[in-house]
Amino acid sequence: MRIGSWSGTGLVVAWSALCSLASAEPLSIPSGATTPQWSKPFAPVAAPNLVSVRSQELELIHAANELGCFLVRVAGKDYAIGQNRPFIAYLTDGTLRWFEVAAAADKKVTVTAQGSAIVLHWQGTDPDGAHWQVQQQFRAGTLAGTIDVESEMTVDQDRQVAFLPILMIFPGAGSFGVKKGQALFAGLEYLANEPSSSEADVIGRASKRQVPDNLKITFPLMVIQDDDRYLGLVWQMRPHFSALFDSPDRLFGSGGHVMGLIFPGSNGKDREEGNLLPRSAGTLSARAPLVLRATLLGGSGKTIVPAIQQYVRLRGMPPLPVAPNLQQYVSLAAGGWLDSKIRQGPLVRHAIAEGNFPAGPAADAAVWMNWLAEKTQRPEVASRLRQAAEQVIGAVSVQDLYGSGVGHIRYPLAPLVFGHVPESIERAAGIARGLIARFDADGALRYRPSGGPDFAKTHFTNEASGFVSRAVEDLLQVAAYSGDRELISVALQRLDAMDKFRNDVPRGAQTWECPLHTPDILASAQMVRAYTLGYELTANPAYLEQARYWAWTGVPFVYLLNPSSGVVGSYSTIAVFGATQWQAPVWMGLPVQWCGLVYADALYRLVRHDSKGPWKKLADGITISGIDQSWPGNDAQFQGLLPDSFVLRAQHRNGPAINPATVQACAARFFDSIPTFDFHCFPKSGVRLYAPGEIDKPAEKQDRISFRLKTWVNGVPYYVLVNGLPRKPQLKIDGKATDCSAPHEFLEKQGQLILKLVGNSQIDIVL
Repeated sequence: MRIGSWSGTGLVVAWSALCSLASAEPLSIPSGATTPQWSKPFAPVAAPNLVSVRSQELELIHAANELGCFLVRVAGKDYAIGQNRPFIAYLTDGTLRWFEVAAAADKKVTVTAQGSAIVLHWQGTDPDGAHWQVQQQFRAGTLAGTIDVESEMTVDQDRQVAFLPILMIFPGAGSFGVKKGQALFAGLEYLANEPSSSEADVIGRASKRQVPDNLKITFPLMVIQDDDRYLGLVWQMRPHFSALFDSPDRLFGSGGHVMGLIFPGSNGKDREEGNLLPRSAGTLSARAPLVLRATLLGGSGKTIVPAIQQYVRLRGMPPLPVAPNLQQYVSLAAGGWLDSKIRQGPLVRHAIAEGNFPAGPAADAAVWMNWLAEKTQRPEVASRLRQAAEQVIGAVSVQDLYGSGVGHIRYPLAPLVFGHVPESIERAAGIARGLIARFDADGALRYRPSGGPDFAKTHFTNEASGFVSRAVEDLLQVAAYSGDRELISVALQRLDAMDKFRNDVPRGAQTWECPLHTPDILASAQMVRAYTLGYELTANPAYLEQARYWAWTGVPFVYLLNPSSGVVGSYSTIAVFGATQWQAPVWMGLPVQWCGLVYADALYRLVRHDSKGPWKKLADGITISGIDQSWPGNDAQFQGLLPDSFVLRAQHRNGPAINPATVQACAARFFDSIPTFDFHCFPKSGVRLYAPGEIDKPAEKQDRISFRLKTWVNGVPYYVLVNGLPRKPQLKIDGKATDCSAPHEFLEKQGQLILKLVGNSQIDIVL
């Protein structure tokens, strides 16, 4: 991709069972073994002696005479059923035996209401004489709209188990059928009304995601949404269990969808992904209980986003990884700029990849080197950084100070640090006009192949949120910086045109190599940034609400647990749920942190407008993971550079090795209370501010605005751009009346004031 204790929910294996399973000698499944003709799950609507448990809009109703014979209602509607005729598969004398639980000759089952819980006991004997028991409880969860499920299985003889359904849920069976609004299997599937495990994003064996390698699950959540309702299944990840997801259900023929947990597990080796049967059986030891705890969650919702929100309320964000201190990070990043192979004299490469990224001018690299020079406590390193920055900025033409760079995260910082602001304004206006020309006459931006593969061929349209949002985000940024009212108006019109993607799936942001259809965290990031900018420019709350929605759509791409035993795990990010050119590399389970860092940057900018969301912690975690994934300082060639991807099990870095700018843009926000760049728009007057630092305490009263500049640029001049002025203003700096002339500059035609300042300053302006 270029560029455990139980906390009240989830799935857990009892310690005794964990030990016996871990030490089991695997037995191979016979070649050609198949699954039986599944009996369809039975909806117990008309069964006698029903018992029920309810939590807000979620209700589970259980029949008194069968294991798995239950109905789930969401917001008063029949929504899902259990599986009352399950099969267990085990090996005996090398033969695969299928045991139909409901047909056990001596079975006994009781289902009773005990307080606020449903309690079930089932027992029966398999054809080879082993006695099985199931104890199961359904109880309203501590969080509204959740039902906790606890299930304990034991067998009195050792069994080599090939298939053991622990909990099976069939949304749509007997109710809304195979259609849906959206569906989610975090880390693998983000669907509209379309089949899972399709070849729209990856073709061949890797498309089979019904029973995936557990490593590919970013957090344990499966959801089916339809008819303004959703039902989700949450569990605690353990290696001896596999998650099962098929939408629609082609595995059991239920006529709906299927979400479930089965034994044994899936680690990428012991099971062919998508296959109900593993390559080898798992041992269930005699009288060693296998305990499952899971949580159903459900409620009203037009998308799967409310389910993600409910998951976060239920589980919370994971603890942040241990972060280096500021000086450790500064040393690492400085080594990247100064001593790796990323720089060639005054020119800088985007990445090191056997000549595929030639060195060129890079204004952002000079800015980031200066920031590091301000932060390091080592004078000799500061001197080297400043000298390198001077060389690098000297290679950038004046007209390219705006927009020149090698990082994936760009701010209009170089003109504010190095000067030539009027030229940067003109350049921004030219970029804006070029972006507008890309849109069709109806305001749409449609994907069209340009000589290579047609990446839209597996999508149901030639438009996608990720494809258009990058252009809209850039257009809003350059139009606002230019101060041109007409360009700003057109940019906001293009933002409004993205309403066609309301409540949609984030997809199609990386069509230089991935299909337009592919779910993509960059699409989430770009949509967040575009709508946040729209809100900042207009104060329209509808834009902020859209920014929040798209921020939530990015969460399924982030590991909210550590899927490996290594340092890098939680908060690493999957770029896309698909593959390059449909084939390879397959990116599910393979973090591409630069994409996550672009998302983190969007969250850092959103958090000031939505401080109640989980955005700050999420962005901080992604940032720390980005630092951890970078090559260490003892690697002479790649020190301080970010790998293009990271192999979680092996804790191995894959090239190309990317320059430090993308990590640094987020690291600066994580480590420093003063941002490297700030933007503010006064809502009444429409006056906009751009500064290399923090715009502190902005205030607007009638025809007056005021603010304080806190900058990271020390000892040398920097620039602040004030645009959208109706006329030449009256200016005070630190309480002293000052003319809008040299060293400052007022551009009357554009209504732009350029302030040249040193150090922190209080600014008061009468419009």
